[in-house]
Amino acid sequence: MVGDAVLYALTRPLAVIAYTALLAALIVNIVVLTITGGAGGARAVTLSWMPVAIVALMVASIMFTRASVRRAITTAMPSGTTVSVQVKEKSIQLIAERGVSDMPYTTFTAVRVGKNAALLRLRGESVVTAVPRALLSDEDIALIRSRI
Repeated sequence: MVGDAVLYALTRPLAVIAYTALLAALIVNIVVLTITGGAGGARAVTLSWMPVAIVALMVASIMFTRASVRRAITTAMPSGTTVSVQVKEKSIQLIAERGVSDMPYTTFTAVRVGKNAALLRLRGESVVTAVPRALLSDEDIALIRSRI
């Protein structure tokens, strides 16, 4: 579930724009470093560290996103707990030790089904509700998609 949610978070439009800008900065830095070569002494040293810093920023961003997603999922569904899903005609019901969530389909704007999770995007938000894919049959997913 974590992998599907991280992939969703990293492919959001704002994230794509941010990573594109970082990649462009990396390319520009490498080109400038290549053109200037070793000229400039201190400037060359500073320029040579910039690509490393940009790559480190990208990797750290992905790691923090993954940690954040993992924390959110384990808070909602701690390891070792039993979770079940009931797909109804007008709503989807998630049942866990922490309680029952009955969410009408009108609450969601989109559904994205991954290998391990179905992600339901909340209306007016960039927040998603993750449902374990193993708990949903193909018929359940078809019903959810037809209602959203």
